[in-house]
Amino acid sequence: MAKLKKLHMSSNLEDLEKMSIIPDLRSKGMKILLNTARKLYMTAEEYRLDGDEELAYITYMKYFNMLTAIHKKSDYASHKATVRQMLGDTESNRRIMDTLEVIINSLRHRYAQQRQEPEPIAPDLVSNGRLSLDSPITPPIQYARLGLITCQDLYRRMQEKSVLVMDCRPSADYEASHLTYYCAFNVPEELITAGMSAGRLQARLSSSGKASWASRSVKDSVVLMDWNTKDAQPAANTAISTLLDILKNWDPDVTYRAPIQIVEGGYEYFIMMYPTHSTNPSVQAPQQNNNDIETIDDIEYPSIHDITMKEDISAKDFRPRPDINRANKPAANRTYDQGISRSSPPAKPIAEIMRDQAEFLQRAEQNDEQLERASKMWKRQAAEGDGLTATEDQELHFRILQLESKAQDYIVENNRLREELTRIQELHNVTQQLSQKEVEATRNIESKIRERQRLDEQHELERQERERLLAIARETKKHYKSPTPSGPPSPGRNLEDLQVVSDSLESLLQLTGEDPTLAPNKVERPTFDRAMKPHPRNVERTSQRVRDFSPVIGQNVGRGLTGLKNLGNTCYMNSILQCLSNTPQLTEYCISDKYKNYISRSNKTNGQVIEEVAALIKELWNGQYKCVASRDLRYVVGQYQKIFRGVDQQDSHEFLTILMDWLHSDLQTLHVPRQREMISASEKAWLEFTKAKESMILHLFYGQMKSTVKCVVCHKESATYESFSNLSLELPPNSNVCQLNQCMDMYFSGERIHGWNCPNCKTKRDAIKKLDISKLPPVMVVHLKRFYADPSNSGAYMKKQNYLRFPLENLDMNPYIARAESRAVTPKTYQLYAVSNHYGTMEGGHYTAFCKSANYGKWFKFDDQVVSALDSSNVVSSAAYILFYTWLPPMQVSL
Repeated sequence: MAKLKKLHMSSNLEDLEKMSIIPDLRSKGMKILLNTARKLYMTAEEYRLDGDEELAYITYMKYFNMLTAIHKKSDYASHKATVRQMLGDTESNRRIMDTLEVIINSLRHRYAQQRQEPEPIAPDLVSNGRLSLDSPITPPIQYARLGLITCQDLYRRMQEKSVLVMDCRPSADYEASHLTYYCAFNVPEELITAGMSAGRLQARLSSSGKASWASRSVKDSVVLMDWNTKDAQPAANTAISTLLDILKNWDPDVTYRAPIQIVEGGYEYFIMMYPTHSTNPSVQAPQQNNNDIETIDDIEYPSIHDITMKEDISAKDFRPRPDINRANKPAANRTYDQGISRSSPPAKPIAEIMRDQAEFLQRAEQNDEQLERASKMWKRQAAEGDGLTATEDQELHFRILQLESKAQDYIVENNRLREELTRIQELHNVTQQLSQKEVEATRNIESKIRERQRLDEQHELERQERERLLAIARETKKHYKSPTPSGPPSPGRNLEDLQVVSDSLESLLQLTGEDPTLAPNKVERPTFDRAMKPHPRNVERTSQRVRDFSPVIGQNVGRGLTGLKNLGNTCYMNSILQCLSNTPQLTEYCISDKYKNYISRSNKTNGQVIEEVAALIKELWNGQYKCVASRDLRYVVGQYQKIFRGVDQQDSHEFLTILMDWLHSDLQTLHVPRQREMISASEKAWLEFTKAKESMILHLFYGQMKSTVKCVVCHKESATYESFSNLSLELPPNSNVCQLNQCMDMYFSGERIHGWNCPNCKTKRDAIKKLDISKLPPVMVVHLKRFYADPSNSGAYMKKQNYLRFPLENLDMNPYIARAESRAVTPKTYQLYAVSNHYGTMEGGHYTAFCKSANYGKWFKFDDQVVSALDSSNVVSSAAYILFYTWLPPMQVSL
């Protein structure tokens, strides 16, 4: 056997084992499996004889995994002779396993030496002739691999301008895409050869490359980068390994200030995490031989029984929660017994329930007090008017909507405590183990629960009365015709400042959450010639237009914490814009003016939407203003979509979806060359969607969905692909509390379809349709379908008030991705950073945003022009409408 090669694949056996996983093979023919297994064994032997123990381990493990799959085939018995002939008998495979055991022990020893740790005692790896994969694997110590630098640390050093980056990819790859960092340059792979000195290499560089090369002695650190090297000791004979050797051993005239490091994951990882810091983040790394089994097709669902059906999930997870009548305790217990899931968590200790109740009641009582004060003011205003301005009236109504929503959340919390108490009582009935003190505590908890229920019933009656008066206002409004705006709004003049005929009607209409200027006999808004528009102070001058943000100066306003004025039911727009403003990669793209290099002038919106969004984001991050107005953006979007022209309330999800398409179209100028002749069906569909031109918006927000249809007769699969900028999830109609993962399970489960034209059967068949994500976006936007047409109410739109529990951290998307995406290097775990909330109903509602500031690492509430700190415990509520998740690393936005 040749001399052992350097370790280059991993730093522990656990990671190597992950590389040996093979696809589900149950639908594959025996001949394909036998040929593939034979090929794997021969390849493993070649790696072993060549001294590459890591690749040998991976390939041997794939061989044994393949062997296991063959033995599980239903027709294995009829092919025993062929299997023995091609793959040997049990004794032959036992000898192969002995060889693998030697490799495993050797790798354990070498990994331990590499980490400078004592060698662990090797467990018994073979039991009954089968390899044991459950043995403990020693984890790597943190940064014994001192030669590596993470993409996050490299980005930080780039911000500090303290690092020199040598990109040793081929010159053609560098020209196609490279870092925008000023102190990064190309040392072309084709110029790097073993045995050369640093001086000889410098002589081969371009003039600009020579200048950058000369700065290696004055920079705080030097970092090397190729496409995707992940180890501090890269494989021999690679360009990055040779360059590292030259700098370490053949550069005698330079003393480096710090050890030379390699970017972990290379350029491929970096542009995935920081797409705005490259000239073209859509490039693809060259294909590598990763020992995948090429003879096995990427069939998503070999067995139809692998698909979980919607009806199964619905029956299991979305049972209606029973209403318990506390006046009839035995009946209540029976109801609970019928409705409670067997998987319910165990009952909490009584002391813990008492503590939860005390904290909950304190928050609920504070909400009651605020709601009572707001309601009294509302009653005075509705009855006789108390001098509130139109803006104050509207803010009061929005405040009541939010307090009412919070009250509904406390009802959910009270119900949860009631269920916990029921579990305690059930346990008492069975074991008779409660002490007298615990019995008294239980009665006290139950008494407070009933008292809270009575308060909730009272609040509900008051809410219904307010809604009745609002309905009268809305009915009155129908008799009036809205004037159609004929031009952009006047600068420095709010819609609510227009004179009205009837103060009482204005007051009543304001309570609907709609602007009073829609009433008749109002002063008509004049048409303005924007070319003749005066130049007020605090406006931005451009060659195309003069922008009026009407800023309100603030004191000690943090950057990114500026509010947006409500211009007449524009809270739906404000909510979305604040969520986008708190997307750091997009904000930096706008503030740094990088977007200007990629504007398209040949599309419908002529690049105007991205210009207005960027201009507004700059104002929000100015750090000087308490609030600003988005009049110009509103005017531009109204030009291209008439529903956004007036002052009627609109749907924030509809606005977001349309805005994403416009922004992508405005920036769709990145040409994407395809480096391979053969591309997958998924890549082909993506290419057709983008027309070979992409945008930064596409890279951040767009993913791809795979729709698989499988015939129930012949099991033939057919797949189609469609791009998306957000996921729209159904909420269960019969559950007032649910989990986000339950909604995800419903969305990605199978459903039966009838009359599908099966391409294999050549006739109509029943089939099963299943969705999976074939391309995860860096920013995952999740829309909750709260509004629906109620057939029992003449198709009128109603709102689902479900309390959805969603994670603020570690949203795992692994269960919902296609097989090809599971093998991709992109992260699969997301963190929440923004929520668009909706309060109220379709007729009169209000939007806010909860956003986690990238610069401050804290949550804030954006309620039109008012921005306030928000405790993270209040982020999850029944008002949540659109969730913004990301796997991109946190980064501060800087000017």
